[in-house]
Amino acid sequence: MMAHGWFETVAEAQRRAKKRLPKSVYGALVAGSERGTTVEDNTKAYGELGFAPHVAGLHGERDLSTTVMGQPTSMPVLISPTGVQAVHPDGEVAVARAAAARGIPMGLSSFASKSIEEVAAANPQTFFQMYWVGTRDVLVQRMERARAAGAVGLIMTLDWSFSNGRD
Repeated sequence: MMAHGWFETVAEAQRRAKKRLPKSVYGALVAGSERGTTVEDNTKAYGELGFAPHVAGLHGERDLSTTVMGQPTSMPVLISPTGVQAVHPDGEVAVARAAAARGIPMGLSSFASKSIEEVAAANPQTFFQMYWVGTRDVLVQRMERARAAGAVGLIMTLDWSFSNGRD
């Protein structure tokens, strides 16, 4: 059920991913922490969103471009930092290249299979995700390495700073 090469629904994308990815990879992508309350809450919140397109007076061309954390993007999307994308030999570098080709910023996980240097070289709009773990010096070292590699910003993740519980 694809139109123009894109998935028409998130449910269809998940169905195809479950069918094609190794069970452990799919499980890591859809897993939530602890009981999964945040996943449930986010799913419910997105279900409450409604879109009411204005048909009259539409322009001939649509422009979805905007900025995300000061970075221009062709649409209001940022590639989410997802760890160990090694299901493809180029891993996160392949995703970064594809995102850059579409004008979309890349979020790179701390648990990536490729280095920040490689990914930032493939997409100059790379944001580096960091977990709030370790000493202040360790955090600063990670930030400085990301900046030196060309990262344009940070995504701070706090859900593992106090708990390792995952379903």
